Amino acid sequence: MEKIAIGVDIGTTQTKAVAFSEDGAVQASAYIRYPLIQETEGMAEQDIDQIFQAVITCISSVVAKVQPHEISVVSFSTAMHGLIVMDKNHQPLTRVITWADNRAEKYAEELKNTALGTSIYQNTGLPMHPMTPFHKIRWLKEEFPEVYEQADKFIGMKDYIFYRLFDQYITDISTASGTGFLNIHDLTWDQQALAELEITTEQLPRLVKPTQQLTGLKEEWLSLLGLTPQTIFVLGGADGPLSNLGLGALNQGTATLTVGTSGALRYIVEQPQTHPQAETFCCVLDEHHWVIGGATSNGAGIFDWACENFLKEVQMEARKTGKNPYDAVMELVKETPAGAKGLLFHPYLLGERAPLWDAEATGNFVGLKRNHDDKFMMRAVVEGICLNLKRILTELEELGGPVKEIRATGGFADSDVFKQIMADVLGYRLSMTESVEASAMGAVLVGWQSLGKIPSLKAAGDLVEICEIVEPNSEKQQIYQQIYPLFIATQQQLSASYHQLAKLRADLD
Repeated sequence: MEKIAIGVDIGTTQTKAVAFSEDGAVQASAYIRYPLIQETEGMAEQDIDQIFQAVITCISSVVAKVQPHEISVVSFSTAMHGLIVMDKNHQPLTRVITWADNRAEKYAEELKNTALGTSIYQNTGLPMHPMTPFHKIRWLKEEFPEVYEQADKFIGMKDYIFYRLFDQYITDISTASGTGFLNIHDLTWDQQALAELEITTEQLPRLVKPTQQLTGLKEEWLSLLGLTPQTIFVLGGADGPLSNLGLGALNQGTATLTVGTSGALRYIVEQPQTHPQAETFCCVLDEHHWVIGGATSNGAGIFDWACENFLKEVQMEARKTGKNPYDAVMELVKETPAGAKGLLFHPYLLGERAPLWDAEATGNFVGLKRNHDDKFMMRAVVEGICLNLKRILTELEELGGPVKEIRATGGFADSDVFKQIMADVLGYRLSMTESVEASAMGAVLVGWQSLGKIPSLKAAGDLVEICEIVEPNSEKQQIYQQIYPLFIATQQQLSASYHQLAKLRADLD
């Protein structure tokens, strides 16, 4: 009987479990969505028990769908940068404080452009930004000392799940590289960063390889999940690096692009690399591979914002006739000339991670004239999302060498117009993959490597099918080559006002 592997992807908005056969084909899946808790400005937390129950429910649901097949391995992917504080009785003192939580911004800004901040970035690969647990712990220490002083462990969501299932505080080096206090060079907890936080390695989970196996699942979970004592659990890694792996992008020159609500460009390299101006991150896939890249907070979610504010009549008419309102908007974008008659848009409505690493960054229309109507503004929004990603790509090529292929996935791939504009702006062909379960597939590949089913992670490329190639239009590519330097120049000029505007907003609030 063919054996089944399950990849569990614990994301920011949902948990998904996906069952794969031995040829990499999806056999079953289940997902559960959950909300972000945003009660105050900058807050972005999640309920720990809600996520834990989602993991249990998704695994048990998938197991039930593939019975009577044997489940050989369950391996995990998780969203990066989450923090949970545990007390000495192993009870949470906080919810999950997610990557999207910006309340530690003040403490990230204090270290940005300092000798200490630069040294910690070079050691850990993560720019000074409030997304990381490193800054979240500094924030708790200063503003919630009663929580900090009770802290016995600082862990992430996957670490919590493995504690509940196996009574061990354990984390893989890939997930740990999202904390801001893992040394990406020697793959140990970074002593300089820990000294700054005044915490010890005893307050952190034990570090292991992504292929680390665990058996001995508690009896209560065995029956609930529908698994046997022989089922092996593997830690897996972080969702970003595992997405690259699941897309088969391990070869030199192959980058990956993911554009959903947010977006990311990533590139696998065989030694850790940091950026001279700290504009990119460097995270760990395993002890032989690192992922350099940039994650933008402003992806297709900014397109959703634009749809709420522009071309409303077009969308209403589309709904009346049973058409998709997004498709109707994109058709008008397609008819609007490339370059939007000199109108630029900086898509920083949610602050920004890469390439700015500034939580106070703001969105801007630049070059707005009276003859720019909703169509031009919508075209500029789509182009602005793509131009921002081009800047990240440019930084990656300077570090990791020229890109030959970009493997792309995410919600933007549902629109032929969006895909074409992206290819034109980036100036590269986009290889669209069949798989939309890249992180779960990446986790399973790590699980198979752990079991000895595949000799190395290079086998990932053989399991990924390219379903579509989007070639850049040479004429429009030249237009965007002309626009790109102006996009960068105006962004740099406007960035000087971000923090003054933040102060003004606070004064007027």
